[in-house]
Amino acid sequence: MPALKPRPGTGLAESLVALALAGVVMAAASRGLSQHVRLRHERDDQSRADEIVRVVRDVLRSALGHADPAAVRLFGDTAVQVASSRVVAVACDQLAARLVFPSSAAWWSAPRTGDSLALLDTLTGAEWRTALVATGTQRASARCPSGGTRLTLAAPPPASTPALLLPGRVWHTVRYLAYRSGDGSWWLGERSCAPACGSAQPIAGPLVPPSGAGFRLALVLAWDGRPVALDVSARAVVGSRSSAMSARLPLAAVP
Repeated sequence: MPALKPRPGTGLAESLVALALAGVVMAAASRGLSQHVRLRHERDDQSRADEIVRVVRDVLRSALGHADPAAVRLFGDTAVQVASSRVVAVACDQLAARLVFPSSAAWWSAPRTGDSLALLDTLTGAEWRTALVATGTQRASARCPSGGTRLTLAAPPPASTPALLLPGRVWHTVRYLAYRSGDGSWWLGERSCAPACGSAQPIAGPLVPPSGAGFRLALVLAWDGRPVALDVSARAVVGSRSSAMSARLPLAAVP
């Protein structure tokens, strides 16, 4: 049987077909990869937008949960000032203008210079108040066997305030507000107001500008005019994705 002879041009044609098929496969793969990258970026943007509004809600919820309702103040509809308690406890030691709260005291957050202290004045029946000028850790002693937190006061308590018998309250005043940063974006910030309000520190953002309903606050009042909750709404846009939340955050009375 005679041997088959290869036809001229067969190798070139097959190569061209293979190249064309490879081009089609590469184009399809490139489109698939581009779509995958785009979807991943969108998911990341959505996750970041969701996280921004979640932080806004959680920060305000935590602060209001430790705030004195009578001290909550709104400034327009984009700022709220609260007096958030750090601890309510009985001191284990006292020396002039210095108190020590035992290590067993359940601090909501660590005390800082500029915070306020209130003790019940048994003579007047009202609170005696002063500011903290220094804080520190107290080593174990006879009065405080497990140590504790040392608070240096701006003024010594009067004799009618039995700090070793009745609980004292430490709190700090802070203002949460929408503010515009140097690059023009809007953020939720925290401004410490002890004794005067300082510069805003960023908490969450960027947010949609207030003019676009990016951050709104409204007090909810009881029938007798007492504030009982704060309505909060926030909206963030990251890339092509957006997230919004609206929540009613209750105010908890502080002892």
